[in-house]
Amino acid sequence: MPKSVLGINMGNHSIKVVELTRRGNSFVVQNLLTAPTKEAIVSGEMIQPDVVAATLKEMLKSAGVKTKDAVIAIGGQSGVVVRVTELPKMPRKELLKAIPLEIERHLPFQSGGVVQDYVLLKEPEEVAEGEQIPVLFAAARADLVDAYLVAVQQAGLSPIAVEVEPLAAARALFAARGFGLTDGQPGRISVLVNIGYEGTEISFVEGGAVIFTRIVPFGGRHLTEDLRDHLGMDLEEAERVKIEQATAWLERPSAPPTVEPTVEAQAPSVTQPVPPVIPPPPPPAPEEELPTLTFELPAEQQPQEQAISFELPTEPATPKPEEREQAPSLEFSLPLPGEQPSTQPQEPSLEFLPGQPAEIGIQPPAAPAPEEWLPPQPSAEAPPIQELIYNAISPRLFELAGEIARSVEFLMSQRQDVVVDEVYLLGGGSLLKDLDKFLQTQLGVPVVRLNPFKYMDASPVTSRMGRDYVEQVAPVFAVAVGLALWAYL
Repeated sequence: MPKSVLGINMGNHSIKVVELTRRGNSFVVQNLLTAPTKEAIVSGEMIQPDVVAATLKEMLKSAGVKTKDAVIAIGGQSGVVVRVTELPKMPRKELLKAIPLEIERHLPFQSGGVVQDYVLLKEPEEVAEGEQIPVLFAAARADLVDAYLVAVQQAGLSPIAVEVEPLAAARALFAARGFGLTDGQPGRISVLVNIGYEGTEISFVEGGAVIFTRIVPFGGRHLTEDLRDHLGMDLEEAERVKIEQATAWLERPSAPPTVEPTVEAQAPSVTQPVPPVIPPPPPPAPEEELPTLTFELPAEQQPQEQAISFELPTEPATPKPEEREQAPSLEFSLPLPGEQPSTQPQEPSLEFLPGQPAEIGIQPPAAPAPEEWLPPQPSAEAPPIQELIYNAISPRLFELAGEIARSVEFLMSQRQDVVVDEVYLLGGGSLLKDLDKFLQTQLGVPVVRLNPFKYMDASPVTSRMGRDYVEQVAPVFAVAVGLALWAYL
């Protein structure tokens, strides 16, 4: 087990790095770093690994980071699949032969040159006759995995595991809930809403395991473009207005703008909110062991019964004690049956300098320069600027609420015993002011921003950046935290 490890989330818009150290039974957050990817990653594809490597090397050097062991995530809907499938009950020997064939049936790309693994969510002996055995699997194009490894190795780092983002995000939820101390119970579902720059992943976690995930075409970029179109400014100005002034909640909003329905669902209106999607939760049940979901880097594809992993061909990852629980994680999504796959979500629309502590844009803004766009002053005939901003972005927000509700309804149609107990927001788009309040009002479910640092010692970063600031930006680093935790859980 490494003393310190880096969790590196390389996205389409930015790179996020968390340096984590285990000290006894606790975890210490040593560094939070981020830098733009400079269009070196497009739709999850590593287009310019040398640019990513140079950026990584510079940001780590500037921060004085000496740790070399790293866990990375791969993305790209066209090259990665994470899904739960079901097979009829059968003897274990037959099941292990049938699973690879079942995985191949779900691949949207050629099965040749694919890295894949799976974990049984239920053992055959736990399933009654006539019932199905649920299997969580992940598959990625081998060339996609290799490209990410090249970038990290060129930066002078030693990748010990490659994981898909949904599983890392679920592990971050496990951390945010006290590493099982307050984790959800079987039948009680947590919803993770990961809002990126290009899209949003809606994932469902039960007892630590990802049971369903999908992507919807809503992201921070869409809000920026709406502000540009409605307020007559360029994208840079619109991005600044979104960060500094936009809010998802007005105490007395005017009549909502007309929201066009999506292909499959009509977005709700202000006067007709999405019906609550959860009944009162039942009393907590006794704690159950969390399934182990990880992605290592294997030299050879070997079916594994307890973990999903890709082993490194050069040096295997440090073995983990068998008795240690592993918390799964989440973040890749799949469309509902009959939907067309949507664009892979991008990273938050935030610009950072290499090697600098994270600055997400939520600190008090400096006074604008004279040539910068200034909001018009409200008058008796014109609505105030806050209302103009709200009217520009609110249709998208209602669409997001509708997609979350529709996803919950779909899951409930498949599982009659499901109770949704909470919605967690993460990703750069989750920083929109009052988004949690807006969604909670629309969904009738408790909605909070995910803070994976809640049960960790974050004093090394809070002493430099401030406790309130670290708590505010925590959702942006959730996936990177989940990656780093892979080495310890």
